[in-house]
Amino acid sequence: MKNSNHPFFPSLSKEGKTGDVDRINYFYSIKYFCGISILLLTCSTAPEECGIGYIDINGKCYNQGDVDVLQDFIDNSRGDDSTTTITMTLDTDGSGTIEPFELQPQRWNENGRLTMLWLYDDTLSGVIPESIGNLTQLDTLNLAFNQLSGEIPQSIGSLINLNYLYLHINQLSGTIPDSICNIIPNIPHFWIEYNYFCPPYPDCIPEAEINPQNTSQCP
Repeated sequence: MKNSNHPFFPSLSKEGKTGDVDRINYFYSIKYFCGISILLLTCSTAPEECGIGYIDINGKCYNQGDVDVLQDFIDNSRGDDSTTTITMTLDTDGSGTIEPFELQPQRWNENGRLTMLWLYDDTLSGVIPESIGNLTQLDTLNLAFNQLSGEIPQSIGSLINLNYLYLHINQLSGTIPDSICNIIPNIPHFWIEYNYFCPPYPDCIPEAEINPQNTSQCP
C-alpha cells in the first residue's frame, strides 16, 4: 500500500492484514489498464428484451438502479462549477465526461447486477450516496484513498452479501450508523480507519478495527 497524503495520518501501516494489502495492490496495479474493457468481466445475459428495471447497453442487460448508483457517485464528485474531482484517466472514450461504466474496475453477474465496485484512489469526493443500499448483490466495495466526506449512509446495512468493505483513508465523519451491524458479522475484510468518525462506536465493531480516527472535531 502506498503512503497517504492525509493531513492527520501521513504514514500508514497495516501489518497483520497482508492478504488484504496484496489484494489492494493487485487491483491498484491493473486499474488504469482496464479501461472500458472491464465489460469483459461482465456475465450479464442478453435476452431479447431486458424487462422492467433493466437497460440494454451494447446488447447486455444491466440493472438500472445499480447503474444509477454509479451515476450518483459521479454527480456527488462534482463541484459547484460542475467540474469533477474524479481522475480523468478513467475517461476511456475521451468524451471529457466520466460515465458510469468508466468507474473501474467493476464486475456484473449474469443477472445484470453489480457485484464488485473497486474505486480505490479514484479521487471521489462528496458523500457516499444513500442509494448505495440498492447494490444488494455487491460482494466487494472499495472506496479507500479518496476524498469522500460526510456520514456513512444508513442504507449500508442493506449490503448483506459483502465480503470486502474498505472505507479507510477518506474524510468521512459523524457517527458510524448502527445499521452497519447488519453486515459486519459476515465481512471478514473490513477497514474503516483513518477517517474522522466520532464515538460512541457500534458495539459490533471492535474498537481496534476502528482506530485510529481523528476525533479533534468531535463534540
